[in-house]
Amino acid sequence: MDICRWLLVYGLVYAFFQIMPAFIPGHFAGPVSRGDAFDFLTPLAVIPVALAVFFKLRKAGETEGRASSRSSKWSVAVLVLGLICYVEGHGLHLSANAIDRLLGGQEDTALHQSVYIYDEVISHFIWDSGVLIIAVGLILAGTRVHLPRLSWAQRAFLGAGAACFGFSYAVNAIEGQTVVLTFPAAVLMSLICLWIYSRGRRRREHNAAALFFLMGFLLSALLFAYWGIAHPGFTEFSELGWI
Repeated sequence: MDICRWLLVYGLVYAFFQIMPAFIPGHFAGPVSRGDAFDFLTPLAVIPVALAVFFKLRKAGETEGRASSRSSKWSVAVLVLGLICYVEGHGLHLSANAIDRLLGGQEDTALHQSVYIYDEVISHFIWDSGVLIIAVGLILAGTRVHLPRLSWAQRAFLGAGAACFGFSYAVNAIEGQTVVLTFPAAVLMSLICLWIYSRGRRRREHNAAALFFLMGFLLSALLFAYWGIAHPGFTEFSELGWI
């Protein structure tokens, strides 16, 4: 399976496991809801796919004889940091959110306020930082991977995967109220990916990883801009009764 298909899988898996838990109703066991039980699987699904994409990019760079030891070492370090942040942020959110639902009517207590901070502030910022850092790691791993051409199928794979990634990144950030971090980051990442991709195009080559994240982060930046205009203050979807 080529790198474009792997990037499609990453976008699909990331979006599916980020969004689906909020729409799974019902009780699972004890105080655990079905959504929480399903969400427990999120890092177990997302991280292996991210690692698969990473090693696919590294192998492709080595095959082309363009691998740089410096960029290779940096990509490993960055990816590991991103994975750590992703797991820690997700775990904090899952546990604190589950506890928060059991504290109805205790909004004025120190216990509820402490749980709220971990659930709605600390966990989301760490989690979304992890998503961003993983993206940087994958981009670094793919800087030396250039395709001479992109077929229509490959373009479709990249476009569909990027749409899933960008949409999920934006809606998760809006609901998690991390827009102060994720919106500027999306704009910055779009510009960086555009620069990397443009360098390759000057040699008549395509950098698949840069193109994937360029489209993904550009879409998320546009969604952020639209939502900020339509709903000043970036109203959460839960406040609108959507989830």
